[in-house]
Amino acid sequence: MNTSVLTKVPHRWRYIGFVTFACVLVYTTFHYMQVPAGKMDYVLERTGVPADRILFFDESNEQISNRIHGIDNFESNLPRIQFDFSEESENSKHVRETRRDAIKSSFLHGWNGYKKYALGADELKPLTNTSSNPFGGLGATMIDSLSTILVMGLDDELEELLPLIENIKVKVDEQMSVFETIIRYMGGLLSAYELSDHPGKRVLLDKAEEIGLALLPAFDTTYGLPHYHFNPFTRVSKTNTTYLADAGTIQLEFFTLSYHTGNLIFAEKAQAITDFLDSADESQGVTVPGLYPYAIDISEGEFNKDSSVSFGAMGDSAYEYFLKQYILVDGRIPQFARMCTYNLKELHTCFAPGMLAMGAKIFNRPDDMQVAKGLLDTCVHMYRSSYTNLSPELWGVADEVEAYDPLTYEQIDDDLTAARSWRLWGTGYLNPTESAETRVLKDVETTPSGVIAYDTRYLLRPETVESLYILYRITGDPVYREYGWVIYEGLEKHCRTSSAYASIKNVNTDGTESGQNQIDSMETFLFAETFKYLYLLFSPPEVVSLDKFVLNTEAHPLLRRPWTLNLKNNNKP
Repeated sequence: MNTSVLTKVPHRWRYIGFVTFACVLVYTTFHYMQVPAGKMDYVLERTGVPADRILFFDESNEQISNRIHGIDNFESNLPRIQFDFSEESENSKHVRETRRDAIKSSFLHGWNGYKKYALGADELKPLTNTSSNPFGGLGATMIDSLSTILVMGLDDELEELLPLIENIKVKVDEQMSVFETIIRYMGGLLSAYELSDHPGKRVLLDKAEEIGLALLPAFDTTYGLPHYHFNPFTRVSKTNTTYLADAGTIQLEFFTLSYHTGNLIFAEKAQAITDFLDSADESQGVTVPGLYPYAIDISEGEFNKDSSVSFGAMGDSAYEYFLKQYILVDGRIPQFARMCTYNLKELHTCFAPGMLAMGAKIFNRPDDMQVAKGLLDTCVHMYRSSYTNLSPELWGVADEVEAYDPLTYEQIDDDLTAARSWRLWGTGYLNPTESAETRVLKDVETTPSGVIAYDTRYLLRPETVESLYILYRITGDPVYREYGWVIYEGLEKHCRTSSAYASIKNVNTDGTESGQNQIDSMETFLFAETFKYLYLLFSPPEVVSLDKFVLNTEAHPLLRRPWTLNLKNNNKP
């Protein structure tokens, strides 16, 4: 600027101009510090949400030398979760690495089959080598496999996939499951973005945000509860009923998406759902605080009187996320802690041991750890007592088995032994002097009298191996690795096809060689969860440490970091 022009401006106006400029500079500098750099205009224009509602940690301070090991300089305010492992022997290392390599090879067998016959489709049908698209045709297996690919160090695979991911058309003209789209697609993309060092990884975040924006209208309801199914093209849903799991299992993904984009609306939508659940009372159908019937009328904000409290399908992952939300934000929102410490005596699904065990460490609840061990013992037994070493899809215990308590709630070790209707065949805490191999190879009785398999299929599910990974990382007991290896061998023997892996019709019969016992179906969670959890079970403890990551309900690792949050009701007593 020409200085002669300034000299013609009266001194008073020059002074006012300087002060105004300084104030604007200070305000802008402070204001931009509240969200990731370069995102302020984006936030205000896109959402209209005041930027002071949520304050994120400055990720420029993060030090990351190896992304699958998490943030180097992260120090949590919460208690440590993982066991303090000692250095392993050369023999143990050799066995562990041999098994991990075998699991990686199995993943690649299935992944290469998908790439050959169904790349870009949602799923491969592993018997006919054709494709199916139950999740909108956005490439569910491709996206759900991303974080496993990166955890296994298969970076070249990501290189090939980035152009395909960039070309995904999100707004399909069909009813999409909001829940499945978020946990599989958004979760997979966000996790891969955090785990990858690829220079072109920005497309992963952009596509996750595109999915989030396409789904936002599904949350435009009276109480902020999302529609169960929603057409992102027409913005129409066919029902006003949703389910607890579907509404309560988007918080990790939406908080993480807000963190990386600076678009606060996602965190706000997630928090609104948590606030609704937290405040729901008897007038809305909640008779026991913290335990919710699984069906919700989103227009009335009421729980369906005809639906029961369930920790199985339609309810399970919401309870999982109460705890994981608290861990993700490093304990900064006390509301989350209160919601995940209610009495959960009715837990009976096989993901629950891992959840209970983590909660036991975070909240110093040793009784919950005993519950976790006893419940996991039951789940593993259902694998080991079948012909294929694979568990039936649905099973239960008849009412007349009076001595059997599937939860072993508040029981000490002696009580656990007495409560079983079959011989305890290898819990890590009953005879710790025996080797893990000896404990796991003991004779296993057939399925005990009174246990009923309602559905004999095995659908490649991950829940038990998820809990084995978590219990091993928390206790350090190698018996959990041995259990996992037995399950892997059953999967490899009975589910493998020439191109990939198939579900099983009946876990108690043969027919693998002829293909008569296999189903032409391969869910994406085989790649996202089952193989990943098995691989992590035989990985060093620093790989996806529970002290550095939170895994979403589809097993996509998200980085733990020291967030600072200022959301409404976050200090509610």
